[in-house]
Amino acid sequence: MENSVACRKPNVLNPLTFFNTVGTELDGIFRAHGIEDGSRRMGVRNLPGKEMLSERLIDKACAILGQDDTLRNFLRDFQSDYMREKERCRVAYARSKKNFTRLKNILFLLKGEYNVGMDVMDDILDFFGVDSEDEIFSESDKIAALFRKQNAVAVNPVNLKAWQRRCELEFAKQNLPDYDEQALLAWINGRTWDCHIENTEYFRQLPAILAPFGVSVLLVPYAPKTVYGAVRWMDGHPLVQISDRNQDLATCWVTLFHELGHVIRHRDKYILDGTQNEHRSQQNKIEAEANDFANYYLFNGDELRKKIFCNVVSQRPMNADALARKYNVHPLFASYWLIKAQYHPTVQLRRHIDFGRDYRQEPA
Repeated sequence: MENSVACRKPNVLNPLTFFNTVGTELDGIFRAHGIEDGSRRMGVRNLPGKEMLSERLIDKACAILGQDDTLRNFLRDFQSDYMREKERCRVAYARSKKNFTRLKNILFLLKGEYNVGMDVMDDILDFFGVDSEDEIFSESDKIAALFRKQNAVAVNPVNLKAWQRRCELEFAKQNLPDYDEQALLAWINGRTWDCHIENTEYFRQLPAILAPFGVSVLLVPYAPKTVYGAVRWMDGHPLVQISDRNQDLATCWVTLFHELGHVIRHRDKYILDGTQNEHRSQQNKIEAEANDFANYYLFNGDELRKKIFCNVVSQRPMNADALARKYNVHPLFASYWLIKAQYHPTVQLRRHIDFGRDYRQEPA
């Protein structure tokens, strides 16, 4: 959603608006000489709107002002330069409008914080911290190349870069203590979180809960064709980024523990997760280890998943509550695998979570 300031200004400003027409320039000269009715004196309807003046009109202007060839040559050169700039600006404007169509879908990530540009494109450049659209696309292609090395799914490079950029900006606002891996493990193994599995507000409080351990957890709305989560290391801190892809609380828990698995087992690695809990034949070693970590804490191992998919093949009826009791997991996580297995004899237990409410701006 575009912020309210963006809605009051053009998406892309035509750079030609920064240049005076020869008529505007001449009108200014008239006014500097105390002539307020330049259009009437010149015998034209709208002098400031004139992009070109005929030799007759140039001669007339010189006569009115009592000027010689100096003014005549100035007006000729001025309108010639303007027409060259007009063509250059036409090309630049068309290109920027085309680029804006590739960038406009990330406006919600600006959070209304970037709104002082002369147009919305300026706001986008400020958000990315660059001087041109080309820089955005170049940097986006780099992060997309890393993503493709780690995932076998489609990605939107600009969306991914913007999602990553939002996390960098949020991380810069934090003042974290040194990373304490033992404290993080103590929190994980203490399982206080286990009492809050269905509490969306508790999940939203996780950034504050984990910050004392030097862990940055950022909950950022999903940008289409990007990721469930990611882990980066910044200034010695693990930066865990989670999106509300599918807006499903169980998926967010799985993503969190998957990413924490990367934090614990794959220190200093930059990982982008575009898929969740795929079949082991589709996983590399690092992803398998992160999934094992999440499965251990959330699913009591991998037997629940195996049983559900086996039952789907054999067409046996299943119930989330019964499976939860049998495998000692929360019903929300039993439902998670039933939904992943596309087993829907009844509506499975789901909890909606939305990270985007802090990003939506009310109209002014």
